[in-house]
Amino acid sequence: MPYSEHPACNIPKDMNQKVWRYMDFTKFVFILEEQTLFFPRLSSLSLSDPLEGFLTKPTVAKFRNIPEGLTAEEVAKKRAIREHNLSVLRMGRNLLFVSSWYVNSHESIAMWKLYLKSGEGVAIQSTTGRMIESFANTEDKVFIGLIDYIDYDEDEIPWDNLFYLALHKRKSFEHELEIRAIVMSPDNLPGKLIPVDLDILIDKVFIAPNSPAWIHDLIKKVVARYGLNIDIIHHSGLEQKPMY
Repeated sequence: MPYSEHPACNIPKDMNQKVWRYMDFTKFVFILEEQTLFFPRLSSLSLSDPLEGFLTKPTVAKFRNIPEGLTAEEVAKKRAIREHNLSVLRMGRNLLFVSSWYVNSHESIAMWKLYLKSGEGVAIQSTTGRMIESFANTEDKVFIGLIDYIDYDEDEIPWDNLFYLALHKRKSFEHELEIRAIVMSPDNLPGKLIPVDLDILIDKVFIAPNSPAWIHDLIKKVVARYGLNIDIIHHSGLEQKPMY
């Protein structure tokens, strides 16, 4: 099933906008071997951000606000309904699975440092258009949207659709410039493997800066073994030497 548009999702207007996925070498080989991308469950991401997938303080306060002038019975009934709705939204985080990418026209040294434990890694470079097209034969509906970075103490999050939970993060994470592919599924799994056409998805593969020479040779051999053109392999642009 091809990529699907969603009213909660905004994507770059430019289909040639570059998107990146930084990873260590073993994860790259896994993608090549399985021809899939791993979509972790949204609720599992709270390990790195405790507020991942939750509503903001003003949104919760609005939920819990009870109008004046009601009887005690009416207040209790409304409060019970609103707490139930909040619990549904909290549990809804278990239905969303996401693949996160970095949106930028240029390679990022910060992303290399953030996602690699050593110099043995790569960055897959794609574009918004390639990303959309690469899911054309996927059984699950795949939605794609840019993350909106907001103040969780001051701003509200729309709550009429679960997707908004996966499309908002705290301003503290604004450096990630994130775009997400999203799948909704009732599967009780820590993550889902979503098939993807790698020939379409991968525009270029950049090898981590300052990585040893043997890693460069190995990555070229591995890419060739899985039937991809080794011309997509590039050294990190951050390794450029001064001209004088």
